[in-house]
Amino acid sequence: MDGDFHRTVMGQRFYEHTVPDMVQRLADLTDVVHQLVDLLQQGIDADKERMVKKDKKYYTNLYIIGTNGRGLKQLTIGKRNDHSPGWSPDGNTIAFIRKRETTSQIWVLPINGGEAKPLTKLPRGTVSGVEWSPDGTKLLFLFHPLGKEKKADKKGKEKTPVYRHVKEIWFRLDGQGYFDSENTHVWVANARTGAAKQLVTGDYNDMFPCWSPDGKEIAFTSLREKDWQLRSEELDIFRVSANGGTLRKVIAPAGPKFGGLAYSPDGKTLAYIGHDKPYQDGWGVENYILNTISKTGRNHQEHGKALDRMAEMITLGDITPSFTTTSPIWDPGGSRIYYGLANEGRQHIVAADLSTGKNKVVCDADAVACSWSVDSSCTTLVYNGASLASPDELYTLDLKNGATKQITHFNRSYINTRKYNIAEEIEFKNGRQKLMGWLVKPPNFNSKKKYPFILNIHGGPRAQYGRTFYHEMYVLAQAGYVVMYTNPRGSQGYGKKFAKAIEGKWAEPAMSDLMAAVDHAISLGYVDKDKLGVTGGSYGGYMTNWIVTHTDRFKAAVTQRCVSDLSSMFGNSDIGWDIAWEFGGAPWENRDAYIKWSPMTYIEKCTTPLLIIHSEFDLRCNIEQGDQMFTALKYLKRDVEYVRFPEEPHGLSRHGRPDRREARLKFMVDWFNKYLK
Repeated sequence: MDGDFHRTVMGQRFYEHTVPDMVQRLADLTDVVHQLVDLLQQGIDADKERMVKKDKKYYTNLYIIGTNGRGLKQLTIGKRNDHSPGWSPDGNTIAFIRKRETTSQIWVLPINGGEAKPLTKLPRGTVSGVEWSPDGTKLLFLFHPLGKEKKADKKGKEKTPVYRHVKEIWFRLDGQGYFDSENTHVWVANARTGAAKQLVTGDYNDMFPCWSPDGKEIAFTSLREKDWQLRSEELDIFRVSANGGTLRKVIAPAGPKFGGLAYSPDGKTLAYIGHDKPYQDGWGVENYILNTISKTGRNHQEHGKALDRMAEMITLGDITPSFTTTSPIWDPGGSRIYYGLANEGRQHIVAADLSTGKNKVVCDADAVACSWSVDSSCTTLVYNGASLASPDELYTLDLKNGATKQITHFNRSYINTRKYNIAEEIEFKNGRQKLMGWLVKPPNFNSKKKYPFILNIHGGPRAQYGRTFYHEMYVLAQAGYVVMYTNPRGSQGYGKKFAKAIEGKWAEPAMSDLMAAVDHAISLGYVDKDKLGVTGGSYGGYMTNWIVTHTDRFKAAVTQRCVSDLSSMFGNSDIGWDIAWEFGGAPWENRDAYIKWSPMTYIEKCTTPLLIIHSEFDLRCNIEQGDQMFTALKYLKRDVEYVRFPEEPHGLSRHGRPDRREARLKFMVDWFNKYLK
């Protein structure tokens, strides 16, 4: 659902949407270039805010700033969608992707003067993963052409096909829609002329390409085996000449290989994030860790396994990036590799020392590190970080002394004009089980008063809430509620045993942990036990449905992009068949489990006033799941309302159209106000 339904297709890894790295470096890291999205909620300035409201769109421009925090300059302007910037090796040019309607192209911008200009002239389609060759003469990228089934008019807008002839089990993906006949493959383009060449072919998808240090070959991941769609995480590593030719498979352990590839400085070894236990457990149970293997398929080694943590950015947010992917980064001497690690609501950056086998946390700041880069001498690290107090900004980290410095302040004017209480990190217990959560109090909080309370449950299930700015929580608190969000068992960031605890039984012990969270909040003395509300999205929607069908202690609930029936989810979700790995087989193989752990089984017990929010183009948790809840409760003559958002996929709260995101929050606040005030 919100996280662990991870998939690789069309050259990208998807949760709800892949967020590209927002930080790219110059060779000596004297400047940092990044992208900034104009969010309606952020209101960077009045003109930009008006532009977004009028067009109902987001626009992304490129900026540059010195690592000392000086010299901020906007590089591209206007109603653009510019993203994924990258410095040329000589530091004179920035390559980036500009998207227009159904087409994206690579553009280049001379840093010392001159206008940005298009480099490639590719047919309609999508460009991603742009990377300069070591000598700066070529650009590596992934390209997915617009398929034959999707005809486009002269303005680039898609026309609906007459029909879709489906032959494969995997024919759609949330946020991307229905697949066409084309695949994503590795391409290179001449950095001077833009002449582009496709290096890889076949009815498969390529992803995570990277250059060898000498620029003579490219490594990438793909799955090119029979029935690959049923085991699409079991990626293989391939090498190909930079001029094209025969593919050479790197014989590595089977299993997921995410987070990108990275050659060692001597070109002999590849690093990747993954594990060697495909489909052994449910989604996201097994920890992704740092792996290294020779490019000839020898000397495979695992790094940081004993940490028992996920080497991935899995902290959820709705303004700040969620589930970003940063490739492992080697130091110049090849003795250390930098990678990310999720740990108890935080996102660390860790250095693996290959000579000693030790893994040291080098970045443990209050700001969650979403993406990062290291300079060529490995003395300075730049990361895009979000904190409990503010949406993401850029920070530098001195790798010698550990000093951290914030170098951008894009959100300062917004934060300074808002009155709110920063979320407080809390610890509590459910029996012997230690748990962690965050509590947000309303403005002008008075501990002697009693406040209505809202419990917010995350998706995944194997993701985590953490020390990042979560706009939704502050909106609810601003409306006068004490808001609590927590990581019950089943969450990631606390070890494999913790994540595995709900396997085959999604509702337990998560239900017990969530009720313990409510009891803890009540024990604080300022929460009104008679005015409790609950909400959640995706797996959080599943748990909201479970709660209202198993207890009446909540006086109002909002279920969002929910799951109500596990058996139907198997067939109507974009990747629903993977649920078999959670519940011991397909519905016809373990029918009792699917029935037992489906909220719809207990629907007649629901007496809590329920608002259902769902997106009509949600292919992850199909809108049919919301339909079932609404129809059943109306049939039972219960207090229920239904809000459907047209055109939107699963990730409405994070990536939806601005006016629809605002409407969603308003419906939530109004519903809770109706029953809790």
